[in-house]
Amino acid sequence: MAQTGLVSPATPHEDLLSRRSDYPILERCAAYLINNSLGAMHRGTTERLADYARLWNERGVVAWTSWFDEMTRVADLVATAIGAAPGTTILRQNVSDVLASVVSCFDLSGRRNKIVTTAADWPGTHYMWTEHARRFGGELVVVPFESDGLTIDTQRLVDAIDDATLIVSVSLVQFRTSALLDLAPVQQASREHGATLILDAYQAVGAVPIEVGAHDVDVCLGGSVKFLCGGPGNGWLYVRPDLVESLRPSAIGWISHERPFDFEWDEIDYAKGIGRFAGGTPNVPAAYAASAGYEAIVDIGIGAIRERSQSLTQLLADGSLERGFELRSPYDAADRGGHVTVEPGDSHRIHEALIERGFLVDHRPGSGIRIGPHFFSSADECLGVLDEIVAIRDQL
Repeated sequence: MAQTGLVSPATPHEDLLSRRSDYPILERCAAYLINNSLGAMHRGTTERLADYARLWNERGVVAWTSWFDEMTRVADLVATAIGAAPGTTILRQNVSDVLASVVSCFDLSGRRNKIVTTAADWPGTHYMWTEHARRFGGELVVVPFESDGLTIDTQRLVDAIDDATLIVSVSLVQFRTSALLDLAPVQQASREHGATLILDAYQAVGAVPIEVGAHDVDVCLGGSVKFLCGGPGNGWLYVRPDLVESLRPSAIGWISHERPFDFEWDEIDYAKGIGRFAGGTPNVPAAYAASAGYEAIVDIGIGAIRERSQSLTQLLADGSLERGFELRSPYDAADRGGHVTVEPGDSHRIHEALIERGFLVDHRPGSGIRIGPHFFSSADECLGVLDEIVAIRDQL
């Protein structure tokens, strides 16, 4: 690793570095700075998966009682992480699965059939809205990037929302640039025009405070692969409690019924509250795998994580500019999520070399190298990866 010879600055909540031993991969690589893509696995995950297998092995079908209880408990951990009340979140396979159920609630055949989203949102979400609008006669309005190809103008987004708008679908943190959405004016415009606001918080949860209850968010969804450090297989959904009873999803399953174990062969009697979005047989092992990572996030608190994250990402932003890299994330930490995107030139090849050297970051075509520290990351690791980029660039 290239060295600057300088002493790394102190960062907030350095006591959290004592938790590094809970994430074994940190001992096996030069720097794990890819938590914006796949959060480091908590050491408790192995034990939790063993608990799942033990219950299956020892209790057989009777294990379902324990499994359903655990699914509820883990969903409530997500609720705590996003500032929601217990019992208002549900776990499903992934965000596409969750979103499909939400999309199925909305009829596009009427006068109000406009869907507003942005060019910065996740491709899978865009695919779904595109097909839904095309097949059922809706109008999809995609607010484009500004001339820099990276920025979405909030006022332009707000201006796109009108009385014909049924859905506003936006990301709280953009996955390419880490730009943090100014949610308040978007939410206000949605309210004023009677549109339902669907907030994709996948790139935010676990690193950025959300507080869906306090901010009266309509629908919020995400997953656990990133800063929640819960691994794949868990999409989650929150719907505002006073809204959920009016929604009738068609993408449902047997557990969406109020009495699933009665196996009634009739029209569905929707489960109360968020349970109507439960779908079919749940991904039980994924919930067990995610629980240790979720518990750590909830135990620490998103406020402390956010303060540490802002400090570490500011080191990355300043250090990138000092080394002559192009910064492709907002410079101000208050406008940024939990990662920083930089373009040092020839970023694809530099990324490959970083991975070979044990510096785990990721690359997005047209954006650059994304660097995502977490609460357990050190200032040395953040500055070290920047120095390694310089060393690789000089060699190339």
